[in-house]
Amino acid sequence: MVSAKRSFHFLWSGQTFGNLGDILYIICLITLVYKETGSVLHMALIPFAKTMSLLISGFIAPLFIEKYRRYTLLTTTLTAKTLLLLFLCLLASYGIDTQITYILLYIFIIIISMLEGIGNPARRSMIPDLVKDEDLVKANSFISITNQTSMLLSWPLGSILLVVWGEQNMLLLTFGLFLISSILTAQIQINEKGAQQQKSDSKWLTIKEGWFLIFRSRKLTTLTLMDVLENFGHGVWIAAILYVYVDTAIGKGEEWWGYINAAFFAGMMVAGIVVYRFSKKMEPYLGSVIMISTLCLLGLNVWFGLTTSAWSALWVSFIFGFPQMARDVSQNTLIQQTHKDKQLAKVYASHGTLVYGTFGIATLVLGWFAEEYGIRTTYMLVATMFLLSFIIAYTNRKVLHTNKQSDASKHTFF
Repeated sequence: MVSAKRSFHFLWSGQTFGNLGDILYIICLITLVYKETGSVLHMALIPFAKTMSLLISGFIAPLFIEKYRRYTLLTTTLTAKTLLLLFLCLLASYGIDTQITYILLYIFIIIISMLEGIGNPARRSMIPDLVKDEDLVKANSFISITNQTSMLLSWPLGSILLVVWGEQNMLLLTFGLFLISSILTAQIQINEKGAQQQKSDSKWLTIKEGWFLIFRSRKLTTLTLMDVLENFGHGVWIAAILYVYVDTAIGKGEEWWGYINAAFFAGMMVAGIVVYRFSKKMEPYLGSVIMISTLCLLGLNVWFGLTTSAWSALWVSFIFGFPQMARDVSQNTLIQQTHKDKQLAKVYASHGTLVYGTFGIATLVLGWFAEEYGIRTTYMLVATMFLLSFIIAYTNRKVLHTNKQSDASKHTFF
């Protein structure tokens, strides 16, 4: 277990540097494009292209997972992303003021995002192989802490670096972060089955396998449906809707928009530490933690949507992270208990496709709903989504309390 423990440290540290690089390079490109073009549309196309690429890559990821070892897939995608960042640095130094350079920029963004979508399921599926079963909750909470910390630091750090260094130097920094991430990830040692040669007539079956694994398992179906509903609800926390909320619901200036966002990420980071501290006590009650957390999230959305106090909104934004973190860590652990190796990676790929797709649709639907019916009504709609999620969890509460792969062969849902 010494090697496995070391490998887990290489996994999370490599992921941390990679996450930091991901956010900084998006911040940098958004700023660079806006300065060069003055176009909000061009600027908005960057996160849109990234989200759509992640969605598409989730569909095709099982083909790569089936053909290659997870370690090979993860290190190759990271190395390719690092090289593409180097090309982006060269492109930025040349300038993006022509049609060809614009097209190249978005091609790079799409390819980098697709590589991320292919490599992420492989990375996430490695966690159960690198820690003991009884340490899964602790491992997942620790990774969540590092993820939230990097997200919390990236945005203010990115803003400062843009002013001090400029876009081109900041892109070089992101290249360095990806390089460090690649080197650390390459140190992982994991025992895997040999790669299987992919047959051309089985590609569609391979793509469908992750979906089959999800809907064959009552536990995975329950968790996935809950995730779809709750991720739709999370669309109400996007920057655009929060901006309107701050202006119309609590009557504050745009600085409070930043305060509420910062409070949310700070709450998630502190919550990760709390969950890590009590991970052993949580482990026997993961199903109950998910149900209680969903109820808490329901109530917090109602509170946030109805309050007129800016300080109450700030407080809700902070404590929102506690049930959210507990729920996410518990869900990840339950998913990791259902399958191993490549099957788990395929489950994560299909699950991620649903998450990205749902969130993308939610941003459009909730934006329209908020404009049509008002911001407070929108938060009540989201609370309804969490209520439906809780009903699904409660209906299938026995399944959520089953251990390991005991429900893997069940085909019925309700």
